[in-house]
Amino acid sequence: MTYYFGIPLTYAHDFSKTTSVLAFEVYGCREHKDLYETHLNSPAMGKFLSIVPGHTTTDLDLSHYEAVAGFLDREGDKQECAIMLDIRIACKCAAARAEVVKNMQGLTSAVKGAELGLLTFMAFSSLDNDINARLFVRLASTEALERFVRGQDMLVFWRQCREDIASMESRSYVPNGKGWLHRGT
Repeated sequence: MTYYFGIPLTYAHDFSKTTSVLAFEVYGCREHKDLYETHLNSPAMGKFLSIVPGHTTTDLDLSHYEAVAGFLDREGDKQECAIMLDIRIACKCAAARAEVVKNMQGLTSAVKGAELGLLTFMAFSSLDNDINARLFVRLASTEALERFVRGQDMLVFWRQCREDIASMESRSYVPNGKGWLHRGT
């Protein structure tokens, strides 16, 4: 299991003013009891869920994804990141998503061995629909973020996928010091 939380970069100077939090959580499968039966019904989540409506602009936005490529902890040392990048991709159709997923897998192979400052690089395919995909990246520094997003591997990826993507949004987050990268086996 993984719980990793981020605050939008806009609020890095004052976490208390944020209107949203990214909760990157990994479970065994979509219907896994760890999320719906245990975690969401725990006393800590009960308290959290009672506070959320008064402090955020949205309720929980639970999206379910299947990992299709990548690595959670490249070096295996649970290093804290400086910045996270969350890229949500909406493809034109299911066949287009299949092509994007294939290209995300190729991108993963290209960046895994590169010295780009990537701590986590995970590619996902949505389980909620047949058109969405996602990239989640944890980076060692803001300089690493700049190298990565402007790097040749990313440019090739976007060129390969251009005709298959209907829309894309990207947002950067800073860790809020809560959660853990991985626990247990």
